[in-house]
Amino acid sequence: MKNRTRRWALKGIASSCVAHPLLPSRASNEPAHKQHPIEAFARRPLMERVALSPNGERLAAIINNGPTSTLITRGFAGGPVQSVLSTDNLEFTIKWFRWVNNDRLVLSLRFPSQRMRDFVQSIATQETRLVAVNADGSQLVNLVKSKLGSNDLRWAISQDHVVDWMPEDGKHLLIELPNSHLSYTRVLYKVNVDTGDRSFYAGGLAESIDWITDHQHRARLARCIDEQGATTLWVNTPDNESWRQLRRYAPGQTQDLEALGFGIDPYLLFVLAPHQGLQAVHTIDLRDKAFTLSLKLSDERYELDGDLVHNGQGEAVGINISREGDSSIFYWDAKYKEWQKALDEALPRRFNQIGSVSRDGKRYVLSSSSTGLPGQWYLGEEGESPSLRLFAQRYPELEIPRIATKNPVEYQARDGLLIKGYLTRPLGAKADQPLPLVLFPHGGPHAEDGPGFDEWAAFMADRGYAVLQVNYRGSTGRGQAFLEAGKRQWGLQMQDDLTDAANEMVKLGVADKTRIAIVGASYGGYAALMGAIKTPSLFKGAFAFAPVTDLIELTSDEGQGLSQEAIRKQIGHHKDDASRLKATSPRLHADKVQIPVYMIHGTHDRQVPYQHSVWMAEALKAAGKPHEFVTLENGDHQLSHYPYRLRLFGDLEKFLAKTIGPGRITS
Repeated sequence: MKNRTRRWALKGIASSCVAHPLLPSRASNEPAHKQHPIEAFARRPLMERVALSPNGERLAAIINNGPTSTLITRGFAGGPVQSVLSTDNLEFTIKWFRWVNNDRLVLSLRFPSQRMRDFVQSIATQETRLVAVNADGSQLVNLVKSKLGSNDLRWAISQDHVVDWMPEDGKHLLIELPNSHLSYTRVLYKVNVDTGDRSFYAGGLAESIDWITDHQHRARLARCIDEQGATTLWVNTPDNESWRQLRRYAPGQTQDLEALGFGIDPYLLFVLAPHQGLQAVHTIDLRDKAFTLSLKLSDERYELDGDLVHNGQGEAVGINISREGDSSIFYWDAKYKEWQKALDEALPRRFNQIGSVSRDGKRYVLSSSSTGLPGQWYLGEEGESPSLRLFAQRYPELEIPRIATKNPVEYQARDGLLIKGYLTRPLGAKADQPLPLVLFPHGGPHAEDGPGFDEWAAFMADRGYAVLQVNYRGSTGRGQAFLEAGKRQWGLQMQDDLTDAANEMVKLGVADKTRIAIVGASYGGYAALMGAIKTPSLFKGAFAFAPVTDLIELTSDEGQGLSQEAIRKQIGHHKDDASRLKATSPRLHADKVQIPVYMIHGTHDRQVPYQHSVWMAEALKAAGKPHEFVTLENGDHQLSHYPYRLRLFGDLEKFLAKTIGPGRITS
C-alpha cells in the first residue's frame, strides 16, 4: 500500500483514537480538584515493553498487577493469554525481553548479589542472567551455563549483552562474555537459544570490552580500555584482514565519537558525534583512510542519542528518539518519515514512537504519550483498510482530563547561564495566586527531565502542589559544554542552579516563599539533603529517596558502577579533592540542618548503597535533628516492588502536608 493511502486512512481515525471508549473521561458533575487515589500513581505501569513476534502473529508484554510482574503472550488479534514468567521484583526483576523467533523469547533477569573481592572482603553486585523460554512458559534454559569443571564465569557479573540477534537464523545469538575467569577482556560467543550450548565466535583484541557486528554478523568494531584508562576504538575490514585505529582517547579525555553500528552496507559505519554543539548522527566510509565524518542527521534543538532503527531487511533507517509533534525528523528513510508523519497527524501533540515491527512491516506496536497523557499502547496493521487500535494504557486509573500538565520554563542562573526546566501547576490554580511549591531535581545527575508524563510530578500536582523540575548544569540534552559545566560541581553550582530556580518562582509570584519543599531521588535525593544544609531558610522540608550522602566514600568505593576515572572526572577524587568533597557531603554537615528530613532506602540498592542513608540518619540523630528514616528490606534503586512504591508515595503525601501544608485546593 502506498504511503499516501496509509496517511489518509490514519487521518481519518485520528478523532476516533482520541475519543476511544476505553479512554476515561470526566463526568460533567465531577469537580476538577477531585484527587485520584494514591494507587493510581504509585502503581507500576499496567503494561510495559510490548513486542511482536517476527511474523506478527503474537504479542508479548509485561503486566504489572499489584505486587506481581508477569511476562505474558497472546495472539495479535486476541485469544488466550499465557503466563510465561512472574516475579514480585524482590528476588529478581525482568530487565528486558525480546522474541528470538516466532515461538521463543529471550529474557534478561536482574538481581542483587555479592562477589568476593579477595579472601576476606566481598562487594555488592547487580547481576544479570540471560534465559530463553517458549511462548507458553515451557523449556526455560539458562543461556550462559558454567561448563563442567570450569570457573569461566567467575567474573561474568553481567551476562545479558546480546551483540547480534542473528534474526534470519532464529536459533542463535552472539553475546559478550569474559574470555576467562582471569581476564576482563570480552569476546563473542555464539549461543544456541534452545540448549544454551556456546562456542567461541570472535575476539582476539586485548582489553576489549564492547563489540559491534555488521549485517553479515562479522565482528567489525571493538572498544578497548587499557590498564591506564585509555580508550581505543578499533575497526576491522569486512574481510577480517586489517584492524585499524578509529579513535584513541587518553584517560579522562572527552570522547567525541560513539559508534552506533551498520546498516546493509558493510563499509558505512553510523556514529554519534558533535555538530554545532549537539550530538548528531554521522556516517564514516571505512574505505576512506582518514575516517572523515559525513553528517547524516541533526537537529538544532535536540541532542540525538539512542540506538539505530533498522527495517525488516536490516537497513538503518533512523534513530529511536521520540519528541512531541513531529518524530519523523529522526528518520532519514523516506518511507519511515512518511509513516511517522501519518501517526503524528492521527495522534497530534504527543510523543509517538514506532516500537516493535513485524519482519514484513505490516504490523507494529506504537507507544503514544504526552505531558498529560501517561502513555498508551496502540496496535497498527496495514491492509486495504489500515487500522490503529488502542491496546492498553500504562496508568488506566488516571483520568486524562484531571492530569496536570508540564509547561516549559527558563531562567538565568546567578552566573548568567541559561537553565531550562518544567513547571507543573495543579489544575484550576489561578495564575496570580502563589502556590506551595515542590522543587523536584532529577537523578543522574547525567540525565534530563523532559515534557513527558512523570508520575511523581503528576501525583504532587494532583495533591495541589506546583512542581518545578530543573535541568541544572550537568544535565544531558543541551550539548557537551552544558554537560561539562556540571563537572565537579556537586553541591556547588549545580546546587546553586536549584536555589536560583526556587527563588525565581518566588519572584514571579508562582511560589509561596513560606511553603517550599525539596524532593528528590538518587542524585536528586542528594540535592534535597544539600538544600536542607546549604539553604535551610529556603525550604520547609527535604524528602530523599536513595540519596548519596558521603562523596568521600562515593569516590573511594571501587564497587561503584562508574569507572574510577569517570568518577574522578565527574565528581572528584577522595585524595586529591578531599576538602571540597567533605564540604559537599551531607553526612558531614548534619548539624546545619534546620528543617525536617525524610529518607527512604532499599537494602539491595546497587546504584547508591543503602549505607549512605544509614550514615545520614546516624549523623542527624547525633545532631538532634528532626528526621525519619525508612528501610525497604530487599528494595532496589528502581522501586521495582509495588508495595514499596505505595509506601513511598503515601509517606511523601504526608510529609508535604506536614511541612508545607495541604496543597492548593482548586475548583
